[in-house]
Amino acid sequence: MNSADDVGRARLGRLTPPGKASFDWAIAFAALALIFPVSALLGVAVTFHARRRGYARWSAALAMALWCGFLGVMLRGLLKMGVVP
Repeated sequence: MNSADDVGRARLGRLTPPGKASFDWAIAFAALALIFPVSALLGVAVTFHARRRGYARWSAALAMALWCGFLGVMLRGLLKMGVVP
C-alpha cells in the first residue's frame, strides 16, 4: 500500500537527478568561499559526492569551488587578512 507521501517522494525522485542536491551545496559553498576561502574545501568535497552520485555537471561545481576559493584567498590577501579567519 502506497501512501500519498510515498507517491510524492517517488515523483520528486524522478524530477531531480541523483546528485543535484550535492551540486547545489557545492555551489553554495563556492559562493561562501569568496568570504571564507576554507569553505572551498567543503565545496570540493561535496562536488566529489555529486560525481559519485552520477551528476553530469559535477565538473562545473568543481571549477566554481576552486575559482571562488582562489578569489577568496586573493581578496583576503589584498585586505591583509589571514586566509583562515
